[in-house]
Amino acid sequence: MDTSAILKTLLGASSIQGIGQAANANTDTVKNVLSAAVPMLLQGVSQQANNSSTAQGITQALADHAKADTSNVASFLKGVDLSDGAKIITHLLGKNATGEIAKAAGTTSSTAKSILSAAAPLFMSLLGQQTSGTSASSLGNLVTSALGNANVASLIGGLLGGSSSSSGSSSNSSAAGSLLGGLMGLLK
Repeated sequence: MDTSAILKTLLGASSIQGIGQAANANTDTVKNVLSAAVPMLLQGVSQQANNSSTAQGITQALADHAKADTSNVASFLKGVDLSDGAKIITHLLGKNATGEIAKAAGTTSSTAKSILSAAAPLFMSLLGQQTSGTSASSLGNLVTSALGNANVASLIGGLLGGSSSSSGSSSNSSAAGSLLGGLMGLLK
């Protein structure tokens, strides 16, 4: 599984802009929320995939989302199903994670929920395309291995720092790096 390819698409300029439009949020807020949430989303998939009672369900959900055409991210995000995204977030992160992510990202819970609801279907589609054909029993090992082999915090910090053309990008990148360091410590 190529974690960096998923992150490059999910955190690319067109995705950030499209998620912002779908969630009615500015790009800096989208970046802050996603930098807090993406490691947690990957960990959520790993936990679902490594649980015998939820492994088949997450495998099927990824297969279903993999069918979506993400070749034009802007077009995909214009038609994103926010209610599906909200369900994904609840399954992967639980009911209270949105508030924690909002606090870490410096925004409101409702804004974080909107951003995550827009981003989650894209995340699932990209991850599903990367894991296509993987059995439920192998998915957990694949995602866990990808998390262990990829420095997700470094990838996110690099992508978000490089995707912004605003004068505040270095401070946003530093804040994202600090935020990710703390969150990644929680996920170990």
